[in-house]
Amino acid sequence: MAFFIFRTDKMKLQYIFFIASFSLLTACAETEVLTKKEMAIQSKADAYVSNVLFDHDMSETASYNVNKDGSVVIKFAESVSSKKYTKIVDLLRSNKAVDSVYAEQSGNEVCGTP
Repeated sequence: MAFFIFRTDKMKLQYIFFIASFSLLTACAETEVLTKKEMAIQSKADAYVSNVLFDHDMSETASYNVNKDGSVVIKFAESVSSKKYTKIVDLLRSNKAVDSVYAEQSGNEVCGTP
């Protein structure tokens, strides 16, 4: 049986705090495992979004996240015109790889769901 010798109460408290913090962090860590089908859906949608943004010189003015169901959340910089982001959103929505698109600019939804 292992035991620890602490020279001071402070060392004992530091050890207890470390163990408690580690346990809390481990318990709060959430891992979501995607199925192969979900990974394929997500990968296909991600590739399409990436290509559309690159082809329209918007890689630097938009950021996005693709969910496991192929839905896309995209945020446009303030400098992007409504004409340009509407075109991008329409292109994304027209492709079968993309399930749905939620777009925003400056914290406001743009191009509401059809």
